[in-house]
Amino acid sequence: MGVYEPLSKHLKSLPRDTWSASFSEIERILSRKLPGSAYDYRPWWGNQKEGNHSQAKAWREAGWETRDVSLERKVVRFERVRVISENGATVANELDDLWRKAEVVTGISNRDELLKSALSALINREAAKYFASIGGTMPDFEPAPRERPFA
Repeated sequence: MGVYEPLSKHLKSLPRDTWSASFSEIERILSRKLPGSAYDYRPWWGNQKEGNHSQAKAWREAGWETRDVSLERKVVRFERVRVISENGATVANELDDLWRKAEVVTGISNRDELLKSALSALINREAAKYFASIGGTMPDFEPAPRERPFA
């Protein structure tokens, strides 16, 4: 990906599904100026699947597409897409959605900590189900705390 990899990484890290950015903000992320064609030709911001369009490849592989581009105001709006095309096949971007939902529900933003917490809760739940199925109990079992952030 090269030049546009920082933009791709930035888009992947965003917790929301839309992002409006000025051209200068994108240049700060890239640590370099955009080419003149980005300022002069709207097609530069297109979501091309074919050809040598490394900028489009960067945001498409991150799971995003451009929607609104204003050359006059020098602003572009990106939107997360729910599907990503890879070699003609369509794959759902479900894992990223699950990470975002888990972060919102738990308040844990570090993926390693979130994974550790999720696996621990899963192991406890499955062990409890197993012991209950054989008529046993787990005296030291501590269920995961039930937080209801939306209640």
